[in-house]
Amino acid sequence: MNNRGYTGVELLVVIGLFSIGYFLVANKLSYNFDVNYEEDLYELKINSIETQAALYGETNQALFSEGNEVYMTVEDLAYANAIISNSEGVVKDPRDENKTLNDLKVKIISDNDKVTAKVLV
Repeated sequence: MNNRGYTGVELLVVIGLFSIGYFLVANKLSYNFDVNYEEDLYELKINSIETQAALYGETNQALFSEGNEVYMTVEDLAYANAIISNSEGVVKDPRDENKTLNDLKVKIISDNDKVTAKVLV
């Protein structure tokens, strides 16, 4: 019987178990804080385009003279000053500054005085 306290082996086992537990918890928490800002900005940009395209459709009912669906590109909406773009009508892709979103198609639907828009990705 040892009255002086714990042995060296017992202390090493406790420190080893604590280290393994700490590593596992820290690893799990680090994935929870992993944020992809570019992807979040892209989602916000797509939502903004859809909202602004729906407002454009509400204020321009003449778009629906031939049917209740209209397809436009982001570039068309930018030239119509319906969405936010730079002075040349370019809508930058937040994920890659060398790419644009101008070629994306937007489907604007008028259904019983309610106008919605969806970016077709």
